[in-house]
Amino acid sequence: MAGPLDPIAQMWARKMTGDLIGFWVLWHAFGGFEGLEKNYGMHRSTIWRKVAKFRMVLHAHPDEYVLPGITIDTESFWAAAVENAQRAKRSQV
Repeated sequence: MAGPLDPIAQMWARKMTGDLIGFWVLWHAFGGFEGLEKNYGMHRSTIWRKVAKFRMVLHAHPDEYVLPGITIDTESFWAAAVENAQRAKRSQV
């Protein structure tokens, strides 16, 4: 039987899931803690907080966690990022 708070709990769970998966993708695309800090501009305390939440919910560190069916091709990611940045720069001229 559904309770009156179920819609709120479901909304919260969807947001939490999206945040954690997004953080996992960023963690791997940017090369972990140092990459998020130096190349993405995320503050150290934010990274620590997100890692703690990730570990609390998924019982694993982002380096250890595996999302079945999802892999990050960092080489393709960065090649596309460079290409997109160059295209954006050319369109501003």
